[in-house]
Amino acid sequence: MSKFDKPKIIPPQEKILEKEKQFEQYVQKGIELSLEKIKKRFENDSEEENNLEFHNTAHTEGVVRRIELIMKVLQESNPEIVQKRDVNLAKLAASFHDVVQKWEAAQTKDGEFTKTVRRRFIGANETASSQEVVEFMEEVNKEKSLEIFSIEDKQRLIEAIDATVPGFSVEKGTVIQPNMKESSGIIAKALALADIGTAGMEGSEAFLPEGDALFREENLDIAQALRENHELSETQKEYFRKRMLLWTKFQANFALGRKNLLETELLGLSENAQIKLKELFNKFDSSIEASRERALRRENMSFEELLSDMGYVYK
Repeated sequence: MSKFDKPKIIPPQEKILEKEKQFEQYVQKGIELSLEKIKKRFENDSEEENNLEFHNTAHTEGVVRRIELIMKVLQESNPEIVQKRDVNLAKLAASFHDVVQKWEAAQTKDGEFTKTVRRRFIGANETASSQEVVEFMEEVNKEKSLEIFSIEDKQRLIEAIDATVPGFSVEKGTVIQPNMKESSGIIAKALALADIGTAGMEGSEAFLPEGDALFREENLDIAQALRENHELSETQKEYFRKRMLLWTKFQANFALGRKNLLETELLGLSENAQIKLKELFNKFDSSIEASRERALRRENMSFEELLSDMGYVYK
């Protein structure tokens, strides 16, 4: 063996840098894998009802984008606590947080009609999604015969995805995340905020279309009637129209409720981080105003006009 064939002795610092480089590469691979899963499961499924208007790649890409911004603010505010590795872990958690979306059709009698909506398996879906990201991390470690992802990494991502479990508070009039607490870890807080942070971070241009998409996704009976080209009676048109208007009016309350909860949800972070994040979530007012204006405009729309405005296709 010549001197050129001898194995190189890599200094400890270089080993650390090489491991971190691999870590970043596998985070990116994980993000790509999760988006592939979502596209296959919820955009290209042979069963039309399994293709989701809201919980698709666009939503996940938005959450990844927002969590990166949140984590970078936290990193600038507390560089001793939040490092580049934490930012990357957060992006991986965001990419996998909705890879499982199991549901059932739930029917309720609503006057002379039967309303059918999509009931997602809340809690179970988040648990299954976190299991898939843990499986990915374990497969990477096995493939490399090296601990690219630590036990702590896995635990932090499980906690983070669990923090996105939604609930609804009648008192606060908006969606809440009961598993996100003052004591939650930074990645868990960041993911919870990013998941439903469009109104505050991105404003009405993103928030309004998201609301319409979620309505189309959840209201199965409306989608089915339009897809099957049923001849709708005037009574049924008015029934659907009232539901669409009620949802439209709720969007302003959703954004207002999220705005009012922000200060409480930032508790547990440093004072500087709270100040900077409030500056990042600076678009609540524009989202609320635009939602109210849209609700007023839609009041005077016909059923067909309202369908078109909400993104439906009706012939």
